[in-house]
Amino acid sequence: MGTEQENVTEGKRRVRRKFVRGLTSPGAVLVGTILMTLVVAVGANLWLELWSSGSTGHVDRVLEHELSLFLLGSLVVWIFVVLLVAALGRLWLSVGIVFVVTGILGYADQRKQAILTEPLFPSDLTFRPGVGFLSQMVGVPVLLAAVLLAAGLLGGSLLLGHWLGRRFRRPDRRTQPVLAWSFVGARVVVALAAVVSLTHVMQFHAPGNELRSAYDRYGAHWRPWHQSRNYRENGVVAGMLYNLPMPAMAAPRGYSEATMRRILEKYSASARNVNRDRNPEALADVNVVSVLSESFADPTRFHKVKLAEDPIPYTRRLMSQIPSGRMLTPQYGGGTANIEFSVLTGMSTSQFRPQLTTPYQMLVPNYSEFPSAVRYFEGQGMTSEALHSFTSELYRRAEVYPVLGFDKIAFQDDMSHRDQIDKSKYISDDATFREVVDRLRANTKPTFFNVVTMQNHFPAGGKYHDPIPATGMHNAEDQRNLEHYARGLAHSDDALAEFLASLKASHEKTVVLFYGDHVQAVWRHTGMPPLMRHETPFFVYSDFGRQKPEQLPTISPIYFMNHVLEAADAPVSPYYALLGELEKEAPAMSHEYFLTADRHRLPWDFLSSKGKELMHDYRLVLYDLSVGRRYTEKAMFEVPDEDLGGERTQVAGQATSRATRREAPAR
Repeated sequence: MGTEQENVTEGKRRVRRKFVRGLTSPGAVLVGTILMTLVVAVGANLWLELWSSGSTGHVDRVLEHELSLFLLGSLVVWIFVVLLVAALGRLWLSVGIVFVVTGILGYADQRKQAILTEPLFPSDLTFRPGVGFLSQMVGVPVLLAAVLLAAGLLGGSLLLGHWLGRRFRRPDRRTQPVLAWSFVGARVVVALAAVVSLTHVMQFHAPGNELRSAYDRYGAHWRPWHQSRNYRENGVVAGMLYNLPMPAMAAPRGYSEATMRRILEKYSASARNVNRDRNPEALADVNVVSVLSESFADPTRFHKVKLAEDPIPYTRRLMSQIPSGRMLTPQYGGGTANIEFSVLTGMSTSQFRPQLTTPYQMLVPNYSEFPSAVRYFEGQGMTSEALHSFTSELYRRAEVYPVLGFDKIAFQDDMSHRDQIDKSKYISDDATFREVVDRLRANTKPTFFNVVTMQNHFPAGGKYHDPIPATGMHNAEDQRNLEHYARGLAHSDDALAEFLASLKASHEKTVVLFYGDHVQAVWRHTGMPPLMRHETPFFVYSDFGRQKPEQLPTISPIYFMNHVLEAADAPVSPYYALLGELEKEAPAMSHEYFLTADRHRLPWDFLSSKGKELMHDYRLVLYDLSVGRRYTEKAMFEVPDEDLGGERTQVAGQATSRATRREAPAR
């Protein structure tokens, strides 16, 4: 009896051993690994969608209505998973890494959409922030939680892999050399196949790309000028693929050296015509300060929301006495670096391909020099300086500013004045302006000074002890953000008054361009009219001469330098002559429309015949200076010579006489 029972037990053991050997056979391991990587890819893509949207309802809609697009995205993720497994040779470690990376990307996309109302772009992945920057932007608790979660996922994956490894051992090179080296060879082949596949994926915009064709065939709807919808409707992976780098512009019709020579001659003549009434020595003793005021806008324009006090009374009063108006900003809640780029270069991002999401990261660093207003001012004998009162890591400014031609650059760690207000983590506008005044006084030559402030950066809630009460907001969080944001604007308004007073007290003459870069995303639930969401205040102030009140139409930032030169009575170059003429036909422009002087949005086809000619010339010059052969790079920013004899001397004398009189800034 005992022998019979022992035989049954031994038989069961043999069956189990045979079953385990079957599971650990090379074929079974291969099939199991493939199935597991597919499950991981689908799961990671689902998690990415969930992280990005923050809504299970969105995921349900994706699986119900965009399943084909979701599976295409999962296929792309699977290629990455397979490459990682082949490279590391550790399935479960690879699984942990995939989900950690997915979580980071999903959270980053969610936060960027919440703060800047735009999704995460592939170009953002080139940004390598330090721990200090991350803790300042997302908060120490969130950063610690993210580190602990990542450590937990990786640790759990390693433990699971170790436990399973004791049961499913790899072939040993000493006892099973053929099988062991076959395993290594298979990894190499799979890795090479994955690299080839990823190369094809990265060529998403190439003609005939099969992945792009599959997306189009299964119903992808690309929204060139609405990136959030690209991500929401086609999937996060599809949105990232659509924004893979490609040339900033296609060559406009007729681009050639001969064409650019004719355009240069045409606008050199226009510049000479303008300069007959300008002082050729106007900038010999004048500083020019361009101030990008972070998130500076006018919250009183939206009448559905009420504030207990006007946060910008000084700015409003000053704007009523000098040339001022509103700027059309292409993005809502973000896009600071793109506005700064447009101001400094005169290049409208609306004329680039939508995949060029951030020229500071994707275009300018590709060159050792890049055409900008800095070249013009240095041609007038001025020195140049750039100051950003934040980290040098943001938008690669530490690389970009020298390429644009700035002689000196400075960031928060280089500043002598770093005061903050109440609980704010950012350097105050007052401290930034005091830094500018000190540096201007230290310079022996007239200076073009580009300033970027940081005080009013989103989120605003909790910064100040005395927020300005508000009513009419959609929810308590938005109301809190608005109330603290409004108090920040009030601090900016006071700082601006002191800044202009300090410049007035100096013996040096100064022209100041001041503008807000974008409207804060705090208005996203209020029903604010779309155009109003894209308008911010700007003005051009000089502490010499006599400025007249002038309400300018809403304009694009590419035209700002023309108004600065006009305020200084300075001559224009062919490039600024072109922009001056274009402003009359298309005062403001976006990807989809141009804005007339009376704020009507019209399709580009509605431009006048002259406007279309100017726009084509502008696109030719834009292409030439950005990604073309740069036939006109130097001459476009140089004031053309012309001997005007007595007329020129008389105009110069009148301008010098006017320049000796200063008007105090309105208080």
